[in-house]
Amino acid sequence: MTILRSALTLLLLASLAIVGPSCDRGETAREQATPSERQEKDLPTKWLAFDDGLAKARTENKPIFLEFYAEWCIFCKKFQKETIRDQKVARMLSENFVYVRLNAENSESRVRYRGKSLSNVELAQAFGVNSYPSLVFLDSKGKPITMLSGFVPPHQFMPVLDYIDQKCYETQISFSQFAK
Repeated sequence: MTILRSALTLLLLASLAIVGPSCDRGETAREQATPSERQEKDLPTKWLAFDDGLAKARTENKPIFLEFYAEWCIFCKKFQKETIRDQKVARMLSENFVYVRLNAENSESRVRYRGKSLSNVELAQAFGVNSYPSLVFLDSKGKPITMLSGFVPPHQFMPVLDYIDQKCYETQISFSQFAK
């Protein structure tokens, strides 16, 4: 199954040609300001805390879209502004996914995953996050499906959402076959 997930990730990346811009963990220029409450309220799609998202996904049998971000990351903000606020993306996420968003550099917040208590930093490390944004998809039980790194524009993100929503990864249909 791990090989299948790895192959799926490679196919998604190759098919979308996502060598997209991302913020490397080693960035030195950091912004001190946190997102304002107004910005959070303006998001068309509501996101949940990790533990709440896992519980909701199990109850509603929906996949989880987990966005790892950093406060200082320009491409995380661009992803929020352009992709998440896109009407089609927002509708798809709110109707068919449980949307979870985590500040991957917050070492004080703790979450429970697979019987362990982890900080956001530790969870990001467990998923192999090394740039931002990192976009992780989990099934309704919290099992990883795939991960994309970097900014993904709406027209490239929608086919990925469709692919995950239709559970094509379970039937071993490649993303390139699906995209045709």
